Amino acid sequence: MVGQLHGEAQLSPASSAPSSPGERWETWGAARNGARIVVTRVQALALVALTGLGGALVGTIPRDGLIVCLAIPTVLYFVTSVHKIVVLIRGEFATDDVTADSDIPAEDLPLYTVLVPLFHEGRILPTLVARLKELDYPPERLEVLLLIESDDEQTQGAASEYPFPPHIRSILMPPGQPRTKPRALNIGLHEAQGEYVVVYDAEDQPEPDQLRKAAAAMRKLSPDVVCLQARLNFYNWRQSFLTRLGAVDYAVWYNQFLPGLTSGLARPGAFVPLGGTSNHFRAEALRKIGGWDPYNVTEDCDLGVRLGREGLCVAMLDSTTWEEAVPRARPWIRQRSRWVKGYLQTYLVHMRRPLRLLRELGPRGFVDFQVLVGFNSFLLLFNPFMWMLTITYSVTKGTTTGNFIQSLFPAPLYYLGLLCLVLWNFIFFYSNVYVCVRHNMMRLTRSALLTPLYWVLMSAGAWAGLASLVRHPSYWAKTEHGVSLPEADVFAGASQVGPSAQGAVW
Repeated sequence: MVGQLHGEAQLSPASSAPSSPGERWETWGAARNGARIVVTRVQALALVALTGLGGALVGTIPRDGLIVCLAIPTVLYFVTSVHKIVVLIRGEFATDDVTADSDIPAEDLPLYTVLVPLFHEGRILPTLVARLKELDYPPERLEVLLLIESDDEQTQGAASEYPFPPHIRSILMPPGQPRTKPRALNIGLHEAQGEYVVVYDAEDQPEPDQLRKAAAAMRKLSPDVVCLQARLNFYNWRQSFLTRLGAVDYAVWYNQFLPGLTSGLARPGAFVPLGGTSNHFRAEALRKIGGWDPYNVTEDCDLGVRLGREGLCVAMLDSTTWEEAVPRARPWIRQRSRWVKGYLQTYLVHMRRPLRLLRELGPRGFVDFQVLVGFNSFLLLFNPFMWMLTITYSVTKGTTTGNFIQSLFPAPLYYLGLLCLVLWNFIFFYSNVYVCVRHNMMRLTRSALLTPLYWVLMSAGAWAGLASLVRHPSYWAKTEHGVSLPEADVFAGASQVGPSAQGAVW
């Protein structure tokens, strides 16, 4: 029984092998054909050929070659802008998030497993456990697994001294590489006894009834809906301009954009880029598709692609999990670098056989994948060049340099670029302000004026992510948690840091 899983002040080791003898966690499930190989030989040859072709064009016909090189990202800017408009409109008219009657008798509730991967989280452990205790779910039907790395003495020490309730236990991860969150999640999935599995991060504060809502929704929905994504936002949004902009970004993404991708309930073959936390899964379905890719540092995005390719569905859950936003620029760039690196990994993995991807995702899912994962990542990398070109032209207009830059934009390209400049910025500002107004976050509307700074930091993170992908493909840039909470609250396990009511005006 779940109540017998806990041994106080002890850390139980996880099984040292996956479900079948001879397998290793480094090659089990999604790891077999995942991001363990960053670039295939065919992809490397294609990249070299494209780079050589671009260099040859610029070298032999410099002006025309540069026009072609500038036309490609300009078209991508336009396509990405149009795609965002379409998805936001779909999100506006999408059906509501999945709701179901959560008032189910305790004896009828399914066994639920909560997976919480931890690394250097000893400081916030009391707060985490306090929040987990607030989950409105019968302890005898709940299993909470704290996944701790074998060499993480800090978290091990905190866990061994903390009086966990019977339904919470700590598990030591067996030694091995890569040392990533998805590897720990795969091991936790192997140990999990629950019919349903949810992933939370160390700093998360889910709404107390979230598990009940998810269990009721899963019973109500078709079996091919194997994942429910709860909304995410930040409890420390007041801390800095970065946390305010992050709250706006999350509000747009989880309240407008993801509903536009799922259209309430995602159709089979849809691509839905999952968040890294508050994903509720049917455990058996997750095992069948091989869990998470341990080499991919945005395992959530990769899993969203693989669910779509298997014809499985994702739905939005009418519940919110409050997270901690990174308040300072340097760690924020580190976090963003991991996200962009993972998106690049995901794109390279799933574009190994593009025609097969198109067949499995369908045209709409394929376009969503290309724009959200491929085009957006490329444009984040390309943005600084366009900014420098625009600034240089503005400063040197009427000179030889300015005239040369102007010659690189013949009329069709110039007007398309001008449309992108105006349309892209308008969509970004308007959607941010609109979502804040619609969802009672009025105080955040002024933060939209700072979005250009956000773009600069995003591109800095993208370039850091590309460099990390080249040097250390599976390196996990760890985000420190608990930095927004006072020391006394962290060690006392204070948890009431989120809004007092979901409808509160921010």
